[in-house]
This record gives sequence, structure tokens and C-alpha cells, in this order.
Amino acid sequence: MTTIDLFKNAKDFVTIPAGQVIFQKGETANYMYAIIEGEVEISIEGNLVDTTGAGGIVGEMALIDATPRSATAIAKTECKLVPVDQKRFTYLVQQTPYFSINVMKIMIERIRKLDEQVFGRHE
Repeated sequence: MTTIDLFKNAKDFVTIPAGQVIFQKGETANYMYAIIEGEVEISIEGNLVDTTGAGGIVGEMALIDATPRSATAIAKTECKLVPVDQKRFTYLVQQTPYFSINVMKIMIERIRKLDEQVFGRHE
């Protein structure tokens, strides 16, 4: 089961036009977002950190540790996103172990990309 499988039939998606800010660095996080369609760019201080497409998630860090957003997310293309609040996130973690592992893998991939960008390291 993939992340997109968990959300593909969700009726509570939102459509975000290309170029629209989904969230900004420093904002309070009420949701993370599962990407059903489209691409989202994640940047810090104007520097592109990652581009995430269908099956990916954005905004998970601030939801997990209840701190302000550490990055800005902008719809690169028109996107279909499913907002996931803390209650739904906790339910998914408890009921779907794969979801937890996938979230960790996504976070690790982003940390490695950022590490490579900042320090030029490859692991």
C-alpha cells in the first residue's frame, strides 16, 4: 500500500492553483497535505529544497512536533491535496504502520537532499 492509496478516494481534497502558496515558513501548522495530483515545491529562504508529486506529503514536520513551519510550500502545478489534521494523522500512524514508515522515509530523503545542498555530502 502506498500513501496515495490511503487518500485516492478521499472526498475532502482541496484544489490549489499553480503558483499559490500552500503554507509559509513561520506559520502555525494545523495540517499536513497528501498530494493526490500535481507538484509542490518546498523552499527555505527562497532556496528550493524539494519538489514533491502525487503520492508524496508536505507539511509533516510541523504537524509532528507542533512548531511553526520550517519551510514554504508552493503549488508548482495545479494540485489536488488532502488536508490531514493531527487527529487524522494520529489515526493513520496507529492503524497503518506503512504510513508511519513512509513519512519517515520522506523526511529522511529531504534531510539527505538538504545535507547534500548545504554540505555537498553524499551518503
